[in-house]
Amino acid sequence: MTNGKPASIDSYFAGFPPDIELILERIRDTIRAIAPDAVETIKYDMALFTFGEAYLYVGAWKRHVGLYPIYPAPPALEAGVAPYRAGKDTVHFLYKKPIPYDLIKMIVTLRIKQANSKG
Repeated sequence: MTNGKPASIDSYFAGFPPDIELILERIRDTIRAIAPDAVETIKYDMALFTFGEAYLYVGAWKRHVGLYPIYPAPPALEAGVAPYRAGKDTVHFLYKKPIPYDLIKMIVTLRIKQANSKG
């Protein structure tokens, strides 16, 4: 786990064991595939990706990586998200199970669509 306040997403990711760092980097690559111009910062001691009005936090914990906020999705996508729901607007992906990167792509696409529809 990280020690102290990370100054960048790179330092945040580097504060974890190599296997978790690799997962975080793959999530970052997945986000960038959908939102190549995403702005990366640290907020609330987590990675924050901002793409226009949309944003997504990625937080690494002892047993899982969490994505926040993940608002209710259309029924077809919600069926895929539901097994990972850990709270109203949160999903957790356990490290001991395969990370669903394709689902993360769909989540990022939805976050962008939700943000754009509010404007």
